[in-house]
Amino acid sequence: MEEQKYVIAIALAEQNNKRLMPLGGKTISGVDILSKSSKKEVEKIILDLLLRLFQRTTEGSIKISNDETGLLLAEMSFESMHNNIPEIKSNWINSGDTDTLIEKLKPKCSNLWSVQFKKHEGIMFFDLIKKKLS
Repeated sequence: MEEQKYVIAIALAEQNNKRLMPLGGKTISGVDILSKSSKKEVEKIILDLLLRLFQRTTEGSIKISNDETGLLLAEMSFESMHNNIPEIKSNWINSGDTDTLIEKLKPKCSNLWSVQFKKHEGIMFFDLIKKKLS
């Protein structure tokens, strides 16, 4: 039986001069960004996170850290998520160093993508481990 992975949407943002990293996720077996069913599942996770982020705008304006890596999608084992995400999150909130965050996530993830929206193309995934567009 294939090990189930946890897929986490990660927003790197700032609100009222404080960094925040809201997370959203779900257990999914076998994520393949190129398959329609997997893509729909991960898009739901991303949408949920973005709606929660949007609701926070009543507390002040929100700024995503940057266009290229301000929204991430990670696939990892539940154990790896549980053991590593709290420290990685804390380090990023304290430092704001996105490059270090990504380098710390890569060995812990089976897949890691940046998520972007392109007009007329929709949601695009850039594989940060294999360095290619999906």
